[in-house]
Amino acid sequence: MHTQMESGFERAEAVRTLREGRRERARVIASLAEYLAADVQEHPHRAVDAMASLAEWCDGDEELLAEARIDVLRDTPAVQASAGETNRGAAELLELLAEHS
Repeated sequence: MHTQMESGFERAEAVRTLREGRRERARVIASLAEYLAADVQEHPHRAVDAMASLAEWCDGDEELLAEARIDVLRDTPAVQASAGETNRGAAELLELLAEHS
């Protein structure tokens, strides 16, 4: 049976790939939160469903949730006022989820 030892470079590459995948997942969750926040603004009764959807995407990973919230808050100052309100709503949804996780 042939086994191959990983080099330090291969391990570093594997860790980098995992981090990039995690960052991408956090960005996807942040975008989903922005979308859901806009929907909740128009339909406040959907807030619980929005939180449930975000919880499913975060899969109990509090660090991932925090990264998504940071992404939303980082984007907020750079966007127009109406989109900024949506981002604040998205941050609130993510914060509520974090409190109830």
